[in-house]
Amino acid sequence: MKVKVPSRPVYNALFLLLAFLCYQAHQLTRHLVGAALCGGFGTMTFTVTITREPCSFPTLVTLSGPLLTYGLAWFGMFLLRSPKYKLFAYALIFASFAHLRFIQTLTGRGDELILARQWFGISSRGIVALIVFLIGLPPVIAAFRTIANRRSGLVFIVSWLLPLPLLFAMLFGNQFLFGTNGDEIQGVSFLGIPLIVLITDLIASILLIMFGSKYLHLQEEA
Repeated sequence: MKVKVPSRPVYNALFLLLAFLCYQAHQLTRHLVGAALCGGFGTMTFTVTITREPCSFPTLVTLSGPLLTYGLAWFGMFLLRSPKYKLFAYALIFASFAHLRFIQTLTGRGDELILARQWFGISSRGIVALIVFLIGLPPVIAAFRTIANRRSGLVFIVSWLLPLPLLFAMLFGNQFLFGTNGDEIQGVSFLGIPLIVLITDLIASILLIMFGSKYLHLQEEA
């Protein structure tokens, strides 16, 4: 059973909202794991999480974020089997950012490159990026096979690229608010998270709960 992926603005807005929350979940996971393993809370902004130093288990903290991100994509792949949640599953696969993490690796950033160097002594960006790409590939293939739209290739490309503008906006916005390294936090914070980040995440969560249940369900079958 396939699903017709809608193109109305409300669906695109909800997809970007879901993608934003998936990215925040990645950061929050690292923040909470860091607090548990590093003796307390560090800091977390929209795109940067800094753990408290010294940390006894930095590798586990580094690993926690990618595990959550890939877990969301693979969960979406298995959720595609559900007729009720097929559209949400399709959106979750691309909103997870798992399929885009190889780009971050190619630029010399990302948790996977750090782990590859520590565990296997692999410093080649190309090799690590290929591995990252392959990890995120099965959910993407599964998502493509479920597209019922007539122009399935175009729908797939748009779905693949749509999170990129959001990512750039978050990166530039975070740099403007908190500096290049995300460590110039001023004003009120709660458990190391600036108030503006907490409020934004809360509003985004409420909006997704309110409207996601209405729109992100199976619309048409093919």
